[in-house]
Amino acid sequence: HSVVARHLAGGPTNSPTGIIGFSGRTLRRDLSPGEHRRLGPRSGLAIGPRAGALYVGFLDPVGNTAFDAPELRMSVTTEPTYIWGAMFPESTGTDSLRDLRGGALRAALLGLFRERGWAEHTLEVIARADPHSVAGFRFNAASTRAADLAPWPAGRITALGDAVHATPPTAGMGAGAAIRDAAGLLTHLSAAADGTTTLTDAVADFEAGMRRRGSEVLTLAMKTVRWILATDTTLGAAATVVSTPILAAAARLRH
Repeated sequence: HSVVARHLAGGPTNSPTGIIGFSGRTLRRDLSPGEHRRLGPRSGLAIGPRAGALYVGFLDPVGNTAFDAPELRMSVTTEPTYIWGAMFPESTGTDSLRDLRGGALRAALLGLFRERGWAEHTLEVIARADPHSVAGFRFNAASTRAADLAPWPAGRITALGDAVHATPPTAGMGAGAAIRDAAGLLTHLSAAADGTTTLTDAVADFEAGMRRRGSEVLTLAMKTVRWILATDTTLGAAATVVSTPILAAAARLRH
C-alpha cells in the first residue's frame, strides 16, 4: 500500500488474491515426540479439500550460521521453532477472524481445520503455538505480467519490493526479491554516478530488471494460490481427497 507507488502508477499496484492467511510460532520442545519425528527439520505445505492449507517451516537460529550474533538470534526466536501459516479462502466467516487475537484466534483456526476433516495430530503445531504470536493477514498480489509492474516512465522517483510486485508468501521469495531490487538499484545508480549512463537511463534499466524479477516470483507464488483455491470446487475437493493419501505415502518414502 505504498503511497509513492500508488501515485506513480495512478492507482493501486496490487489487489486481494482471495486468500486470507494466519501465522504463528510454536517451539519445537512444546510438540510431542511423534510430531518432532514427523515434522523434522524441514519445511512443507499441505493442502486439503475446501481450500484449507497449512505451511510449516523449521527455524533453528542457534544452528543457522546466518544468525551468529546473539542479538540477532534474540530478535527472531531463542530456540528451535516451527513457523507456520494457515490459509483459507476469503469469506465472511474468515474475515471475522481478523478481529480475534491470541487464544481465541488459535481456537477458531483449529475449528476451521477440523470442519474440513484434518487429522488431529496435524493440528498440534497450531494447538501448541504461542497464542501471542498468532495473527491474520490478507494475501495481496500484483499482476504476474512484467509489463504491468512499475507502469510509469522512468524518472527521479521509483519504488521497489512489495510496493511494485506485492507477492503472497506462497513462494517464500518476496523479501528476497526486494533485496535483489535494492542491489540492482545500487548497481545502476553507481553507473550513473560514474558518468557511464544518465540517471534516467539507470533507473529505466533498474526498473526493467525489477519487472522481470517480480514477474518470475509472482508467477511462482500465484501457482500455489490458484492451487489452493481450486480445491474449493466440487471437482477440486474430490481430487484432493483421492490424491492426498498417495502424495503423503510418496513423501514418507522419500524421507
